[in-house]
Amino acid sequence: MKKLPFIIIFDIDNTIIGDIGIVSREIALLEYIYNVCKKKGVNAKCPSMDFLDIQDVLKDGLLRPNVSDFINFCDKKFKTATGGAGAAEVFFYTNSAYSWTNDFIGKNLEKALKIKVNRPFFTRENSMKLTMKKSLANIYPTIISSLAKRYPSLNDGDIAEYVLNNRTIFIDDIKDNIFAYTNRQLVCPVYNYTPYYDIYEKCITRYKMSPQIFDDKDILKYMSDNTIPIYNINGDAWQKNKEYIAIYNLYYTKHAEISKIKNADTAGAAGAYYKDLIAELSKKSVSAERLTDKNIQMLNNKLSVKTPKAKATK
Repeated sequence: MKKLPFIIIFDIDNTIIGDIGIVSREIALLEYIYNVCKKKGVNAKCPSMDFLDIQDVLKDGLLRPNVSDFINFCDKKFKTATGGAGAAEVFFYTNSAYSWTNDFIGKNLEKALKIKVNRPFFTRENSMKLTMKKSLANIYPTIISSLAKRYPSLNDGDIAEYVLNNRTIFIDDIKDNIFAYTNRQLVCPVYNYTPYYDIYEKCITRYKMSPQIFDDKDILKYMSDNTIPIYNINGDAWQKNKEYIAIYNLYYTKHAEISKIKNADTAGAAGAYYKDLIAELSKKSVSAERLTDKNIQMLNNKLSVKTPKAKATK
């Protein structure tokens, strides 16, 4: 029996991670400070632009619960029919920028999931021009090329087509977010846990940056313009108000706590999706040989968020 892969293509935002806005602001600030330091010759410890690690934020809830368990489950279930190990082959496909995906978020997710994700990481450059619709037709030849060495049977066009239509799934929170092969998409509920932390405090304590860096007027203005709170007597009226900054941080810390509860790994919450998916795929009615279009339709009907019916007016 030929060894065939089971291909899982994950979207990233709201599919396997929550709202990454604060992380984006942190990285943008570090880049800005780095450039200001170089431009002005600031004699203080400036941030390094080497690989930035966000494992703490991912482990604290930014990474959706049970994603790793789901991958391991698929690896065990769908390899039984093909007689080979490592049958679950994971790819990322996001409409984010190439550099963001390849230099930062992809590597961090790979580390957090503790699995090897196949290259390349697909990005907006692989999507349809103008519409930005994702395209399995665009990326599938590259997927086959990257896997053919481990699965030589994929060099047979008929077998490659069989794998696409029977052993490939694309998971995204946006319905019909691919131009073709929409029948292979699992639509997951939006996972939008929104973490919060004090970026300035992190710069001082974790990155060991000198507080004097933040006396710079350009840096303070950048932080104000981009909603990054800091208490500093050299800043604008908001930044000089210690009570306001404390209330701001308290508000968004509480918001993050509530957001985590709403997205928890509990029945009916978005955080339980991959656990529920494992339960459904564990049923004997789902073959280990192939995941049919009918199976996918059933899973979407059962696990995707349904739009509530409008109440009748009186």
